[in-house]
Amino acid sequence: MKSAGKVKKASSFFFLVLRLIFRPVLFLMYRYKFDMKTSKGIKRPCLILSNHQTAFDQFAVGLGFKFGINYIASDTLFRYGLKSWLMKKLGRPIPISKGSSDLIAVRNIMSLIRSGGSVGIFPSGNRSFYGDECTIAPGIGKLAKRLKAPLVLVELSGGFNTKPRWSVKPNKGKMRGRVARVIQLEDLAALSNDQVDGIIRKELGFNEFEFNQKAGIAYRGKRKAEYLESVLFYCPQCASMTGLCSQGCDFFCRHCGARVTVNRMGFFDKICLAEKIPGTILEWSQKQIQFIKTFDFSGYQNTPVFSDSNITFSAAERAKKENLIGTGSIKFFTDRLDICGTLFPFTETTMAVQGVRKLTMYHKEQVYAVEAPDRTNLMKYMVCGYFLRNKLLNINEEFYGY
Repeated sequence: MKSAGKVKKASSFFFLVLRLIFRPVLFLMYRYKFDMKTSKGIKRPCLILSNHQTAFDQFAVGLGFKFGINYIASDTLFRYGLKSWLMKKLGRPIPISKGSSDLIAVRNIMSLIRSGGSVGIFPSGNRSFYGDECTIAPGIGKLAKRLKAPLVLVELSGGFNTKPRWSVKPNKGKMRGRVARVIQLEDLAALSNDQVDGIIRKELGFNEFEFNQKAGIAYRGKRKAEYLESVLFYCPQCASMTGLCSQGCDFFCRHCGARVTVNRMGFFDKICLAEKIPGTILEWSQKQIQFIKTFDFSGYQNTPVFSDSNITFSAAERAKKENLIGTGSIKFFTDRLDICGTLFPFTETTMAVQGVRKLTMYHKEQVYAVEAPDRTNLMKYMVCGYFLRNKLLNINEEFYGY
């Protein structure tokens, strides 16, 4: 096991160079600006928490501060050879395993703060799939209090409609960042762990659609619905789980003909046969969950509920390169996944979707990864898998992997 404190404090000079590069790049590409007035006077050591909308959020947050930040990063990002080596040497991120607790990462965080550093965390651990913040698990408040450093809460807005997680091309709109709240050490000390958890969830619980109903930001793009079938798999119009498709700004079901288009504000406009289709991606995802709760999975012990082919199956180690096991299919049954003939019982497996086309599984201290072709929906395996796992283990919580 690696010792705590292995990760060195991030270089402020390196982050200065990054800011000089990324400030104009992010503005030109995404019209991104950080309100520097809100971060004035903030210094290291501190813990910085932010909501999570895009793949470049670490740069978006970093533009708001004049010092280096050690970010928590999924250990899958450390498996790409030279690129990962450069990231470790220059950015000095802290690796953590998605879908599992990670005491090594916690020790590194505490060591960095004690040495006068700053740590950046996206506490949901997940970029938004549907426009709202993913689940922030209890416990981040306890960590914030243990660190004995100021707590800085950052709000990013406009990122989901600018570059949705599932999209292939950004839209022209506007993205902003700001420090929403700073809790000083003496104020943290007076709060309970649960109270800090509540403040964090309130400040970071960003909803893109509620925001844009008031902000009225227009997003221009010719492919605003493209690849949306990577995260939505249930058609509210006909209850099919296999018929959704996208083309340009249109999203439709090839079984029943229901069709909507994504308008300039990021909401759905109904085109035809779409009486039961909701007005936003977020509302659609909620209908998807409600459908899963009522679906009868019991008759699928031997016949898969759904399956996909042409996937690659690999074994991985923490923060190391993946090793290919084989290629084949992934099948979903009542109590298990079957991946290229290897069985993963839901009661013994946790999962996380990386990006939208990679599924990572943690099973008996082992890590495995499935990569799928474009437009494959891996969310259905994770979401339905967590629903059945909680049911089989009598876990009374609504958590579906995000």
